[in-house]
Amino acid sequence: MEKYQYEYIFKNSKNSDELFDTFDKAVKEGVDNFEIYKILFWNPALSKNEVCMFVKKLASSFPKLSYDVYLWGAKVIELSYENDDNLETVISFYKKAAESNNKLTEPYIRALDCYNSDLKIPQPNTLVNFVKRGVNKVSDPSILYYKLSELYGKMGNIELKNHYIAQGEKAIKRRVQI
Repeated sequence: MEKYQYEYIFKNSKNSDELFDTFDKAVKEGVDNFEIYKILFWNPALSKNEVCMFVKKLASSFPKLSYDVYLWGAKVIELSYENDDNLETVISFYKKAAESNNKLTEPYIRALDCYNSDLKIPQPNTLVNFVKRGVNKVSDPSILYYKLSELYGKMGNIELKNHYIAQGEKAIKRRVQI
């Protein structure tokens, strides 16, 4: 099947079976152009569970795409399926993206941006633990320290807010000295 045919079906089909069959065919044919699958993920005919299934299958079929697939999948679910229960899935996809490429800060930043200070969801400890593990892996930890400071500021914890600002400044100084 030609690229434009996949794109057309992924964009216009309202039939889950047709979308699944076309996706399955694309994977079997080795189509690893992620731009084509982005169109599929945004198809409004898909349920959240179907998007999750496609994300997981695509990431396992093409490991070199897994970072982008999980990052994009999290974004689609976060923006398309407004429900607090979806945050768990979104955060898990950000974690999988970070596992795929732990040098990049984007999955950690996006996970922290999910925090809703009015509703106090998702659990801040989950986010903090995830980001703290990332601090030792990313190429520029200062960004994560500043985001942690921002999170603690939203939570009203001025002591930890200031602590992470100081950690961010130290990380910048270490980077400049290298």
